[in-house]
This record gives sequence, structure tokens and C-alpha cells, in this order.
Amino acid sequence: MGNMSSCIHPPQPDTAKLVDLRRKTVRRVAVPTAAAELMLEDPGHVISPLDGFRLSAMKADESLDGGRVYVLVPVCRANGKLSESEMGEIESVCGKKGRRRRDSKVVPEVSGDCGGDFVGNLNQCRVRQWKPALEPIYEGM
Repeated sequence: MGNMSSCIHPPQPDTAKLVDLRRKTVRRVAVPTAAAELMLEDPGHVISPLDGFRLSAMKADESLDGGRVYVLVPVCRANGKLSESEMGEIESVCGKKGRRRRDSKVVPEVSGDCGGDFVGNLNQCRVRQWKPALEPIYEGM
């Protein structure tokens, strides 16, 4: 009974936000819309989902998801990174304040000396890389 609430997902919004960094505008796009439709409106640009600092171009046949934020970028920046200032512009244009804190804190108890045993255990956790056995295939004559 307690897990029932974690299995129910809230309904997704029927719009997605498309941020144009060049014009500094936000457009609400009805979902489902293919990325190709939006790329035809702005030639030379691609649609990238805003998941982090990495800009990855969407395929033309992919559709936009409701409630997500997408960025319209030139083709030459398709697999690049967003700068801190561009992320600040996106957050200010979208209206999200304090979305992510960039500073980190070090807890004094954790920052102490871990000892040599910890480094030795790290090697045991590594996964061995797969090396295929390349054997010749003999053909019978």
C-alpha cells in the first residue's frame, strides 16, 4: 500500500519551453511536436534538450516531451557546452530562480585522512574491461 503513491506519476504538461539564446526569448511549444518542424522554422539551428551543460542535437524525428526545456542553438555548437553565463541567461529567461547551487561544502568529519586500506579497496571495485578472443575461422575444403 505504501508503494502505490510512488508508482503514480503526475500528468505531464502539454507544452514544452523552447529557449532561443540568440533572441533571448522563450516560446511555448505544443506537445507532441517533432524537432524537424521547429528546425524548419529556423534554418541552420538544431534543438537540444537542456539536461546539463552539454548540448546534444536531437534527431529530426524525435518529439519534444511536455514540461521540459529545450534550447535552439546553431549547428556549429551542436555538441559543445554551455557556459555559466549562458546557463544564467536561460534561468533568467525561463523564470527559474535558484535552480542549482554551484558551491560545495566539505564536512570536517569526511575530510579527514582515510588511510591506505580505502585506496586498496578501490581497485577491487573496478570492472575488468572486456577483451574479445579473436580466433581464426577455418574453412574446410
